[in-house]
Amino acid sequence: MPHSVSHLKVVSTQTQLPFKKSVPKQSLGRILLAQNWVTENDLLKAWSIQIYEDSAIGEILIGMEKITQDQLYWALGELHALDIVNFETHPPSMTWTQFSSPVQSLQKGFIIWRCTDNHITIAITDPNATEGLRADFHYAKKSLDFVLVTPLALQKFIANTQTDILEKNALTCCPDTYSCKSWTIWSKPNLLVFVLLLTGVFAAVLNPEKSIMLGLSIVFASLVILMWFRLFCLYSLYIRKNSSPTKAVEQKKRPKVSILVPLYKESGIIHRLIKRLNAIEYPRELLEFHLIYEQNDQETKAAIAGLNLPHHIKPLQVPDGQLKTKPRAMNYALDFCTGSIIGIYDAEDAPEINQVERAIQHLNTADDDVACVQCVLDFYNPKTNWMSRCFTIEYAILFRVILPALNKYKLPIPLGGTSVFFRRKILEKMGRWDAYNVTEDADLGYRLYRMGYRCEWINAVTYEEANYRLIPWIKQRSRWLKGLLFTGLVHLKKPITLHRKIGTYAFMVMVSLTIIPWLLCPLVPIILPMWFLSLGYDLLYYSHLHPSFIKLLIGLFITTELLSIILGFMATNTTNHKHLRPWILTMIFYWPITCFASYKAMFEMVVRPSYWDKSEHGLNDQFYEKEIGELTHDSVQFLPKGS
Repeated sequence: MPHSVSHLKVVSTQTQLPFKKSVPKQSLGRILLAQNWVTENDLLKAWSIQIYEDSAIGEILIGMEKITQDQLYWALGELHALDIVNFETHPPSMTWTQFSSPVQSLQKGFIIWRCTDNHITIAITDPNATEGLRADFHYAKKSLDFVLVTPLALQKFIANTQTDILEKNALTCCPDTYSCKSWTIWSKPNLLVFVLLLTGVFAAVLNPEKSIMLGLSIVFASLVILMWFRLFCLYSLYIRKNSSPTKAVEQKKRPKVSILVPLYKESGIIHRLIKRLNAIEYPRELLEFHLIYEQNDQETKAAIAGLNLPHHIKPLQVPDGQLKTKPRAMNYALDFCTGSIIGIYDAEDAPEINQVERAIQHLNTADDDVACVQCVLDFYNPKTNWMSRCFTIEYAILFRVILPALNKYKLPIPLGGTSVFFRRKILEKMGRWDAYNVTEDADLGYRLYRMGYRCEWINAVTYEEANYRLIPWIKQRSRWLKGLLFTGLVHLKKPITLHRKIGTYAFMVMVSLTIIPWLLCPLVPIILPMWFLSLGYDLLYYSHLHPSFIKLLIGLFITTELLSIILGFMATNTTNHKHLRPWILTMIFYWPITCFASYKAMFEMVVRPSYWDKSEHGLNDQFYEKEIGELTHDSVQFLPKGS
C-alpha cells in the first residue's frame, strides 16, 4: 500500500509540505507518477477500467489500493491549482446555510467556506464542479474562488453541525398523503380503531352466535379473494406471457452503488457481516457500504470502532430521537450516499457474491419506469427446527411464486426490507421512505406503483437467518401485520379513486396482501373449529348456521388449504428446497400462530403505533458458515417450473 499523505496543504498556513516540487501539471496521472505513487501499468489498467465504469481515474486507483484519498486530493490540488482546506482547524463560516441547505451541500459536494461583501470562497469535493457553481452563484454578483475539501471532511462537518435539520428531513421527507405519521396514540383514526375493537369484544361476549356468523361471513369473503389470488399465482406459473420485442439496449457504464446497512444492537454479528459484504464482487471504487447505527446504541458503536474497515465500508451515526425505526435511519443516511443506485442489506444478510452486478445489469437494460429490482430472500438455517422449515417454505412461496407472478404481469410488488436496489433519482422523487411505517418496504412498493413506476423481481438470492423461536417470531410477525394494515389504510383510504387509477387486478393484489391477512388472522379461533365441522361434529354456537353455508364454507376452506399446499410444492421445486417438501403438510399448524401476532399488533396500533419491535440476529448463523459460503458463491439457481 502506498504511503499516506501525512500533511495536507491547508489554507492560511505556511507549513512546508514534504512533496517534490515542479511537478508537471498536464494530467493527474503525471503528478501521481512523479510522486512514485503509481506506475505506468497502474495507470493503463485504470484507464482500461474507466471505459466500463462511471468513475474518475483517481477513484479507480483508490479502489485498486494504489493511492489513498489524501494522496489523491493533494494531486488534485496540484493539478487544478487549488488549496486544500482542513475543516477541523479552519471550519466554514456558519453563514454558509444562507446559500445552501445541508442536504444540497451533501449531495452536490460543496459548501460556502468564506463570504465577504465582494467575495465568496467555495469548498468543493470535485474540481470539475467549478463552472457549474459559477453559473449557480452568478446571482450573487461577487467574485468566486475555490478550495478543495475531502468528501469525508465535508460530511463530518455537516453531520456535526446540522444534526437537527438532517433529522427533521429524515422524518418529513415522505409526503403526508402517503405517510402514516398522523396515526398517533390520540389521533382520530386510532381512537376509531380502539372503539371498534371494544365494540367487537363486547358483541362477542353479549351475542356470540351472531358474532360468529358475522365473523364467518367475513372469513367467507376473505377466502374467496385469497382463493382467487392463489389461483392467479398458479396460473402464472404455467401460462407464458407473450413478451414484447426486445429493444436495442445502449451499452451503459457501471454506476456507483451505495448500500445502506441499518444496524441496531448487532455487535454479535458485525464481524461476520463485514466478511460477507467484503466478499461481494463489484468494483470497490463503485461500491460503498454505510453501516448505520443509532447514537445511543453503544454496543454496536463499540463493535464498529474496534474494526479495521476498508475504505468503502463507512460507519454512520444517526442522531438520537424519539422515533427509532429503520426507515428513519435510512432517510438520514441517504444524504451521505454518493451512488446513483441505492441498495439495502440487513445485518444477518449473506448475499450471493455477484448479486450487485446482476441487479445493475438488470437496471441498465430495464425500461425507464422500472424504479428498482427486488432480489430473492432465502434462509441458510432451515434445518434448525420445525419453525425455521415452515418459515423457509413461507418465504419460498412469496419470493419464488407470488413475486414472479406479480412481476410477470407488471402488478404492484410489496418490496422486501432488504436486497432491493433503487434508482436514486426516483427514490428521491418518491419522498424516500415513510419514517413512521414499520413495514416501509411494502409501503414503498405500492407507492411506486401508484405514481407510475414499477419494481421488477430478479432471481439473485440473499440468504438470511430464519426466525426459529416462537416469541421472537410472534414479535416480528406482529410488526409486519401492524405495518401492513397501516400501509393498507394509507393506500386504500380512497378505494374508488385508487381502483380507477391502477385497475382491478392491481387493486385486488393490494387488498389481498394488506387487508386480507387482517381479516383472517384475528379470526383464527372461529376458523379452526371448521376442521371439526368438516368431520361431522356438532359444535356449540355453530348449530344455528345453515347447512348449505357450512358446506360451502368448509369446501372453500379446504380448497384454499389445498392451493396453499400446491403453492408450497411449486415453490420448493429447487435443488436447495426439495428436502422441505415433507414439511409442507405441517404448515396447517404454522399459519394459525399468526393470530397471536395479530392480537399483539392490535394492541400496539393503539398504544405505540410506530414502535419497532426489533428482531435479534446472529443467534446461530456461526454454525452455518460452510453452508453460507457454498450458497453465496454458487449463483446457479433453479426456478419453479414455468417461471
